[in-house]
Amino acid sequence: MAPFSQGDGERPRFEIIHSSELPVFLGRGGIEQGVIAPDAFERGITALSTHVSTARMHGAERFVGFGTSMLRNSRNAADFIAAAHGQCGVEITVIKGDEEAELILEGVRLAAPFTAKPALVMDIGGGSIEFILATSKALMWKRSFELGVTRVRERFTFSDPMTTQEQFRLAEHLDAQLEPLWSIIERHEPHELIGSAGSFDSLAAMVSASMDADIEPTATSLGFSALEFDALKDRLMNMTREERLLVPGLPEHRVDTIAIALIAIERVLIAGAIRDVRWSKYALKEGAAVRLTSPPAPLQGKGRRSR
Repeated sequence: MAPFSQGDGERPRFEIIHSSELPVFLGRGGIEQGVIAPDAFERGITALSTHVSTARMHGAERFVGFGTSMLRNSRNAADFIAAAHGQCGVEITVIKGDEEAELILEGVRLAAPFTAKPALVMDIGGGSIEFILATSKALMWKRSFELGVTRVRERFTFSDPMTTQEQFRLAEHLDAQLEPLWSIIERHEPHELIGSAGSFDSLAAMVSASMDADIEPTATSLGFSALEFDALKDRLMNMTREERLLVPGLPEHRVDTIAIALIAIERVLIAGAIRDVRWSKYALKEGAAVRLTSPPAPLQGKGRRSR
């Protein structure tokens, strides 16, 4: 990213000069045991090293990272953080779920429009799912749930394709775990679901491909209906892995977890009778960039009296 500047509105503006994604699956093989497995540990350090090399080519001099669910809950998280700093020069700060949600919202606000009506933001990760209720003026509620797609996939055994009974079992599990969210949805009736990053990147790409269209490179959000989501979900849930590999817009590294994400999204849409869905291109890393590059807030209150 290039340095931030203040745009004509309240949102800071920035230019992405390079973007790349390296799937790591840091929780694979150990997330339910609370440990980063050796192969995942190696993948993570290799990915950081690659990103640092790429960033240096574009003039970066300082490298920071934010640790989320897997580093919050792993017994060997300190070892990974030390290796990231020692081998790659990356300073990782582990953040709590609430702070993760706040950073996600800061990123989403750069990409998607908010109004006076509450919207529900959903960010699906490997270890956790974050939910944020917000309007154009306020953050109303936030919470992180340890229900990420990698965690769920290691917690349950699924057929390929997932059977109807397995879908019901997963839906029941999500409904029980997300009870606090259901209360918030019932009370505030969000009019739109805004999904950021991860599975929603793939969802937006697949929706566009189904309409024989491409997402413009400069686009930061895409709106579509719950009906369009339902049609895509019904089609994907009946596919085998080999068939999903051929779906336009669905990258290989999400082929094994997309069904879990789709069921989680469906539960939220049903709970709130939400008809409108929007994809946000920006999420945690963009929110973190805003936080890191924004000037300090001015001191509030009266200063000390001189004597």
